[in-house]
Amino acid sequence: MSYDLTFYGTGAAEGIPCPFCDCFLCRNAREKGGKEIRKRTMFRINEEVCIDLGADSFAASQMYGDFIHLQHALITHTHEDHFAYMMMNVRNMAYARTSEPLHLYFTDKAFELVEFFRSQQVLLKGELQQMERDGVIQFHRLEFWQTYQIAGLEVTPLRGNHRGNMDENSALYRIKLPSGKILFYGLDTGYYYPETFDWLREHGPVDYLISECTFGTQPGRGDHPDGHLDWNSCLHLFRQLLEQGTLHAESHIYLTHINHCHNSTHEDLVQMARENADLPCPITVSYDGMQITD
Repeated sequence: MSYDLTFYGTGAAEGIPCPFCDCFLCRNAREKGGKEIRKRTMFRINEEVCIDLGADSFAASQMYGDFIHLQHALITHTHEDHFAYMMMNVRNMAYARTSEPLHLYFTDKAFELVEFFRSQQVLLKGELQQMERDGVIQFHRLEFWQTYQIAGLEVTPLRGNHRGNMDENSALYRIKLPSGKILFYGLDTGYYYPETFDWLREHGPVDYLISECTFGTQPGRGDHPDGHLDWNSCLHLFRQLLEQGTLHAESHIYLTHINHCHNSTHEDLVQMARENADLPCPITVSYDGMQITD
C-alpha cells in the first residue's frame, strides 16, 4: 500500500453530510455517496508523516491505511477537526506499537494547548505526562518562517490568516519532498497575509498547492476574506501567486476543506474547475482517498 500524498479527509468541521443537517447538499451526499462524502480534513504525506490528526482520523485509517508507522503529525492549528486529542490515548492503548514516539508539532501559541492538557486531570484520564514519560508521544514547538528537517522532509511553517482555540494563527506548511518537488499546504486560512506572500515570492515556485476552499460558491464574502477562502477568493489568491511566480504553468492546485453551507456538490465544483480557463495550471477538486500521483 502507498500512503504517499493521500487525502484522508477533505471536509470542514461538520463534514459532509453533516449528521444533523437535512439540506440539499447533505441529502445529495447521503443518496450518492462516493466523492460526495467528506470526512474532516487530514493529509498523509507518506507512511511516516501526516498533516493534522483530526476528528475522523480513526475512520480514515481503516479506509486508506493504518497509523502503525506514522511517526510525525504536523498540526495546522488547535481546532478539534484538525487535532483530535483522543488520538493520543488511542496510541497509548496500542500494546504492539512501534517504540518511537508519535511526534506532534505545534506552532507559536498553539503549543499552549500542550501545557493546558498537561495541567488537566479530566482530559485523557490525566495521563498525558505519563504518556510523554513512556515515549508514547512527544511534543515539539515550531517557529513560523523557520525551516526544519523532519523525517527526510524540509518543512517550513508560514503564518496563516485563521485563529485556533489558543488564539494562535494557523500554520501553512511549505514542504520539500524527497523527490525535490515543493508542496504548499494552505489551510485553514483566509487570504494570505502580505508577509506570507512575500516569503513565498522569495523562496521560489511550488509544484503542488493544496488550498482550502471552505465556503465554495457562497457569494458576498469579498475578494480577500479573513478566516477561510471560497471559490471567488481562491481565484484571486491563485492569480496573485501566479503573478509573483509562486505558481507556474506546471503547478497543480488541489482544493480541499470544503463545507456544506451554501456550497456546491462535488460534481458542480469539478465542473467549475474544468471551466476555469483563465489559469494556466490545472485545478483538481479533491475527494476522500484521492492520491496525488503526477
